[in-house]
Order: sequence, then C-alpha cells, then structure tokens
Amino acid sequence: MVNTLADCMNNLKTAEDAKKKEVIISPASKLIQRILRIYQSMGYIGEFERYDDGRQGKFKVELMGRINECKGLLRLNYKVSQFEQLERRLLPAPGIGVIILSTNQGIMTITEAEEKRIGGMTLCYIY
Repeated sequence: MVNTLADCMNNLKTAEDAKKKEVIISPASKLIQRILRIYQSMGYIGEFERYDDGRQGKFKVELMGRINECKGLLRLNYKVSQFEQLERRLLPAPGIGVIILSTNQGIMTITEAEEKRIGGMTLCYIY
C-alpha cells in the first residue's frame, strides 16, 4: 500500500533540504491540494499549481525556505482532550508549526478543530 501523502511530505522536505526553488509532487489529489492550501495560508510554501500530465496530474510547488520538518502521520483518531499531548509530542514548541487533521467537517488544522470542539484523524504536520 502506498501512502501518497507521506511521499508528498517527504518530497517537500528533501527539496527544501536541497535548497530547491520548486518541487514537483505526483500524484495530485484533492487531499494534497487542501493540505497545500493550508501550508500556503500559513506561509510555509509559496504559490502552487496543478497541471495535467495525461495520467494522474502533478503539483508544481514554490518553496520559500521555511520548512524545517514535515511528515505524514499514521491516521489515528484523536479526541479534543488529546490534542495538547499530541502537540507536545510532535511540535518543537507551543505556537510553532501546525498539525493537520481530517474531521467530519473537512480537512483543518488542530487549532480550528479545537475551536469547533471536534476530534479527528491525524494526517500530517509541519514546522
């Protein structure tokens, strides 16, 4: 079984480590597009565009040199009461980085899910 989200996060991290200006992410999916949109709104990546290669589609992502770490996570369910422990375990300090969840109301950051008081399944994190 292939985890395309983990591959996407790995591609972002290795391209960032190699000081590249942009990276191509394949295959393109709506899930990856939503996550890239969140990363863009948080200022971790620049513009990105989807283009069709006749097969699965790809994303061209502009890198800004702001990613220290990003990883895809095992998709485990967490309740709102467990969010603080999860943040302490994954992020280097309070307020630095973002954890992305899949909830019954869509893909969102852990802070948005906490405000709405809904749990969710972890997808990835970045700082």
